[in-house]
Amino acid sequence: MAFFSTVSCWKRSGLHAFNYENRRRTKVMTAVIIAPGRSPGMEPLNERYPTPLLPLVDRPFIQHVVEFLVEGGITQFEFVLSHLPGKIRDLLGDGSRWGSTFRFHLSRDPEHPYNILKSITLGDDTGPLLLVHADRLPQIDLKQTRPALQLTEPIMFFSNRGQGSGDLTGEDSNKGQWTGWAWLPTQSMETLPKDLTEDTLQSHLFDLAHNQEPTVQVPESLNIQSYQGLLEAQRSVLNKQFKGLFLSAREADESIWLSRNVSLHPTATLKPPVYINENCRIGKGITLGPHVVIGKDCVLDSGCTVTESVVFPGSYVGEGLELTDVIADKNCLINVRFGAAVSISESFILGGTSGPGMGRWLSRIFSQGIAVLLLLVSWPVILATALVLRIGRRGPVVFKKEAVRLPTQTDETQWQTFRFLSFAQDDGGIHKEVGSALKHLFLQFLPGLISIAKGKLCFIGVDPRTKEEVKALSQDWRALYLGSKPGVVSEAYVNYGDAPTEDELYAAEVFYSVSSGVGHDFKLLFGYLSRVLKAFVPSRKA
Repeated sequence: MAFFSTVSCWKRSGLHAFNYENRRRTKVMTAVIIAPGRSPGMEPLNERYPTPLLPLVDRPFIQHVVEFLVEGGITQFEFVLSHLPGKIRDLLGDGSRWGSTFRFHLSRDPEHPYNILKSITLGDDTGPLLLVHADRLPQIDLKQTRPALQLTEPIMFFSNRGQGSGDLTGEDSNKGQWTGWAWLPTQSMETLPKDLTEDTLQSHLFDLAHNQEPTVQVPESLNIQSYQGLLEAQRSVLNKQFKGLFLSAREADESIWLSRNVSLHPTATLKPPVYINENCRIGKGITLGPHVVIGKDCVLDSGCTVTESVVFPGSYVGEGLELTDVIADKNCLINVRFGAAVSISESFILGGTSGPGMGRWLSRIFSQGIAVLLLLVSWPVILATALVLRIGRRGPVVFKKEAVRLPTQTDETQWQTFRFLSFAQDDGGIHKEVGSALKHLFLQFLPGLISIAKGKLCFIGVDPRTKEEVKALSQDWRALYLGSKPGVVSEAYVNYGDAPTEDELYAAEVFYSVSSGVGHDFKLLFGYLSRVLKAFVPSRKA
């Protein structure tokens, strides 16, 4: 009996050692995805979309990238974001829908997104890293090109096709254009120099390879770093040159894809290849194709013609309009041949298919109603405050301040301003923690109810700024700010008080642009009321 017990124990211990060795040898396949979101020359589109969110046929480009990587065995994703990070996070989530783990890292400097790579912590079970740029997708068989567990030199992927960020010269021209994808040794992340650009990163990777040129040529590469590249990527998929992408629509006829709930008039003419996404209405006498992609929720009015073009989701194309070699995004029309963008003010020619959401409208009406009720209750307090200031302060009591209406476009010519009342001077005069909440309540919040009742301000939002103050913000900060809503109470004030640093202010407004909503606004409002109550009833020392 003891013998069998000993053998059983030996077998169990041997099995345990075997499983431990397997676990030790199993490495998590990790992708580090650079998605800063801006591309030179594509500013009109980048106002609404970070580059990785630009649509490729039926879904955002970065979603195709993620699904391509998941199919190749990648389970851990590290995203480096900069421009409009909230939109990318909202699309991807935590990765559970793909059975993967997503982590996001914010880079303040989109010109040098590689600086943050050194701060990304990786587990002991992390294998070789796949470096990915989210605006490019090369035709790679990841399972075949996956390196051994102990990778010592970078393996870079090059393509002679697809539009890159620049032309290579000299010895690099033999290899073609770097796709921005490469297998890297895990330890290489810790030795990256500071302030790398993509060109200097490429040179650095060659240095790590000791000039052995460990490159792999790929037959096809999609690249959306330019308007021309975006159109060529659509054509490559429509012509079935790029393999391995998942498309949601059914192929009703050869190279003609129709998604669900498409209304197609019998007199419409489709010249393949054509892809029409869901919930689209194609009117009478319309001609589409070849090489045309119509995004979801689009309306094309009778008699229009679309050729070699992409119509972004939610766009309206007016009656009799002819589009050739263009990208149409609601009221923004981009001529790809000349790289020129024009904003169409007449919505009957080109525009969006929907206005502001009903939820936003109801929220504004509710805020205005609450502000009116508070004004009816608090007007004696407001008058008393004005009287005290008249007696105790030199100079004016009421200040009319001018701010940019939000949300708005990044084009300065489209900015409109409004005026709101405040009892606070320009410098605020608020520096003591005990008195700051009370001063904010009486000098800014209560007079701000008038602007809230008029629909110009909200209870919670970003700080109102003048045109000059908005222009002084960095490019990405300005884009986030202009997409938000102005409020009397801000995230920065609730979390950092009345004198936040520039970094604290930036972090607060970035976080608010990502998290804003009814629930988060109520949370900030309760936080503000808590500060006011504590100021009314100071804590007693023991």
